[in-house]
Amino acid sequence: MRVSAALPTGVAALLFESARRRRDAEDRLVVHLREAGYAEVILPILDYVEPYDSLLTTASRGELYRFVDRDGELLALRADFTPMLARLLAPRLESLPLPLRLYYRGDVVRYQEERAGRAREFYQLGAELLGLPGEAAEREVLRLFLELATAVGGGSLQVVLGFAGALDQLLLAADAANPAALAAAVARRERSAVRRACPALLAVVENGVPERPEDLGPEAAGRLRGLLALRDELAASFPQALLTIDLAEFACNSLDPRMSEGAAEGERSYYDGVVFHAYAGPAALPVGGGGRYDRLFKALGAEIPAVGFAISLERLLEARP
Repeated sequence: MRVSAALPTGVAALLFESARRRRDAEDRLVVHLREAGYAEVILPILDYVEPYDSLLTTASRGELYRFVDRDGELLALRADFTPMLARLLAPRLESLPLPLRLYYRGDVVRYQEERAGRAREFYQLGAELLGLPGEAAEREVLRLFLELATAVGGGSLQVVLGFAGALDQLLLAADAANPAALAAAVARRERSAVRRACPALLAVVENGVPERPEDLGPEAAGRLRGLLALRDELAASFPQALLTIDLAEFACNSLDPRMSEGAAEGERSYYDGVVFHAYAGPAALPVGGGGRYDRLFKALGAEIPAVGFAISLERLLEARP
């Protein structure tokens, strides 16, 4: 019988030179993380589904590869490192010295509709900073992300910044009955629909930010000014990267429970502060992202500030010239 070399949809093997390139890149980044004071954690590929059930959106629940084991337990393959790490650490935080600087690496597996360039299994390397409050943690994590991404990429890198809940006040005022639908229209850049519903949001769709920060409301306006200052600071340190602020890209990252099911496909719903996406190469491949996720720990019974990111090494290497 002839043996087929075909693999399931969305997975791939790395052979020979491809394997060496990824391992070399991984080794360089791990050295950098260790020198920055981050310690490695190794997490399992399998876990129970039940502890995460209340944390999942409809979209993220649909990504899980679930199955029942021989003991009748409902298990899932690892689709995201951060919730697993938070679940394991939340009961132990009182006995751990803070802040904690941790990193991880390994495969995640998500069911995603078949599409060119979309993988169902991919390799991530990420870092988490726990227990350091305020802008200092966000600055450290963003700077570390940029150092790692530019160390491996070697090509063009764009990092898009925003923050969760930035548009909540405008969205709820414009469409209190269905703000999630309007948020999705903003994220899809549907100018005509946005113009009809809320002209103040049109500038966000077209330029990423409102004409005046005050249009967002006092609290969000202050956060936007702080993010603008952080962007300018990081842009001066990383001239090889293009840093932009685009609140429309994160329109579905809401803090209001009335919009809890508005998360875009594949969006991690637990971010509740600064959030960012990164794209590399001429094809603008998505290569990583992260943000603040204090409310994930709160949902697990622990009060602690938390910021982190993940990088897709294969995509970062693919984007290199």
